Amino acid sequence: MMRIRVHLALLAAVLLLIACATTGINRFQPNLFTEEQEIELGKRFSREVQKQYPLYTDAQVTAYLSRIGQRIVRVSDWPDLPFSFYVILDTAQVNAFALPGGHVYVYTALIREAESEAELAGVLAHEIAHVTARHATERLTLMYGYEFALQLLLGENPSELSRLVANLFATGGLLAYSRKNELEADRLGVAYLMRAGYNPRGFLTFLQKLQRLAQRKPSRIEIWFSTHPDTEERIRRVQKIIRGKESGTWNTPAFQQIRSRVP
Repeated sequence: MMRIRVHLALLAAVLLLIACATTGINRFQPNLFTEEQEIELGKRFSREVQKQYPLYTDAQVTAYLSRIGQRIVRVSDWPDLPFSFYVILDTAQVNAFALPGGHVYVYTALIREAESEAELAGVLAHEIAHVTARHATERLTLMYGYEFALQLLLGENPSELSRLVANLFATGGLLAYSRKNELEADRLGVAYLMRAGYNPRGFLTFLQKLQRLAQRKPSRIEIWFSTHPDTEERIRRVQKIIRGKESGTWNTPAFQQIRSRVP
């Protein structure tokens, strides 16, 4: 057993030397996972999410969300990654998250809370940026260690995979991003919005909306704020980034139609 552990540790060290983040300020952040392994791990996480939580399966809503998402993915730093977009049926929590490998989930309550396509696109761009910067697998590498990460890759610890997904909806789980992760996702997300032709102010107004919700109805965004801290600082930084660049698509008739279909 000790010899196996040593071999696993050596393998992890070798993988660590050849793996790194793909974009931005965390370019040299340790990351055990190759891109192919990240995609496979994301599929496992996504299957587990859909076991534990109900999807909203309205085909028009899902297709609309996917059209916006793919428009942003095409101008991102990982345009050839096959992203998938899903809607979780939850009328209470205003939330969205992305799993490694390009699986993006948006709650129905968030769609209802958004007031324009640009706001919804801003949320999607932020989550897509977490994927392109490979934040989730960076966090897994740092928080749980190399041997544990290898067990997840090899499918040797299915109960732990289930626990991580359950924690994702309670305390942020593997998505407990660092301050640098969040600021990078904001910066990249705003850049993607502008490249995709959306008004980047949509992301700013949604952040401001969340800040107001936190004061009036904190329970509605409890999970979001457990995984997306420092909202005041983020608002200031986004304001600075988009100053003088507030042009592009703000809203469409399709958004109002889709929003009305969501409970």
